Amino acid sequence: MIRILLLLLFISTLAGSFAFAKDKDREDLEYKGLPNWSEFRGFVLEQQREDERLGLSYMISGGLAAVGGVVGYNLAEDPFSRSVYAITSTVGIAAIGLGASYYWTGNEYDSFYYALEHANISIQEKNAILKRYLEKERQWRENRRWIRVATHALIAVANFYSAAQEENSDVKSVFYFLGAANTVMAISYTF
Repeated sequence: MIRILLLLLFISTLAGSFAFAKDKDREDLEYKGLPNWSEFRGFVLEQQREDERLGLSYMISGGLAAVGGVVGYNLAEDPFSRSVYAITSTVGIAAIGLGASYYWTGNEYDSFYYALEHANISIQEKNAILKRYLEKERQWRENRRWIRVATHALIAVANFYSAAQEENSDVKSVFYFLGAANTVMAISYTF
């Protein structure tokens, strides 16, 4: 029973790490050009096409994983296999949701783009507003990055503390793994 619980904890940690990694990839989506409306417009339209493609791929692969997980769960007889299939199905459903989010809501630039694209203002005014928006957005990204560093560092400390207090060597290993994984994640956000 302890093996199953440890495996479930390990797999859910990997799934969570994958979600954080994908979120980090989305954070890397940043317009780094000059505050020029025409360039920004091209960037946003290209990213919208990419969001739709990415969203569809997540929904399709997530659907396959969810269906495969349900079928596998119903065909499996031992608790270990059923647990793995249940997790697969859950991750598949999460991927469908993530894909739907990318496909239908896009990214953080879309709302700003649509608010200004059809506004009755000059290109110079759009460029000035874009410049202020980009300055604020870069400040927001920097704050968010340091909050994530602190969050993962605290999770790492909590897991290392739990490992130091735990007597069961299998559970202790899981806590050390989680502590190390969160230490790596905290360090990765500093770059």
